[in-house]
Amino acid sequence: MTTFLLALVVASGAPAEPAAVPVGEKLDLHTVVERMQKRYDQAKDFHARFSQTYGRAVMGRTTVSTGTITFKKPGRMRWDYDKPEPRMFLSNSQVLWLYEPTEKQAFKQDLKTSQLPAALAFLMGKGKITDEFDVSFASDAQAGRPGDYRLALSPKQPQSAYKSILFVVDAKEFLVRESVLVDAQGNTNHFVFDALEVNSKVADSVFKWAPPVGVRVVDTGKIGK
Repeated sequence: MTTFLLALVVASGAPAEPAAVPVGEKLDLHTVVERMQKRYDQAKDFHARFSQTYGRAVMGRTTVSTGTITFKKPGRMRWDYDKPEPRMFLSNSQVLWLYEPTEKQAFKQDLKTSQLPAALAFLMGKGKITDEFDVSFASDAQAGRPGDYRLALSPKQPQSAYKSILFVVDAKEFLVRESVLVDAQGNTNHFVFDALEVNSKVADSVFKWAPPVGVRVVDTGKIGK
């Protein structure tokens, strides 16, 4: 569950007001990272539609999912999947829920005691991406559109959940429009965002949820104890 949380977190960049950049001007790596970081630091909330393509290296298969994401500081986010089947991931900054309505079950993880990935602190505006990752331009990346900046992120400390991350950053507004996470087995988790809305005053009630009657609840923190 923590691995999937990381895949979601690194995908959800959110902007403040973009700085003007002359058409055709290419910025250096430091400036691109600095402006992207500022978007995370200043954004209060974020909403978008997403498509997710998960590729299994060994089996050679891919799974495509779609849905919406809503994010609000501090530390609240909600992912509502509509295809291929309904699912919900929700964090209220204290508890992370995974709800599977078709299976009538929900998984609960305490965020106070769990070991959170560094990317979550970055998303919450409490960290700098360059503190945790070595960042470089990824000129050979296939994702994105002409003119986008492609940033390759390598963790400074080895991670069991992932090997590398790619950010595709919009050259005008410095939004993270796409992200690709690659794990140690070569599996890829590719997110693409559209219909982005930022600082739209998302209601706190979006992040309030309780398991419906009849839903089996599994507390992942108690498994094996």
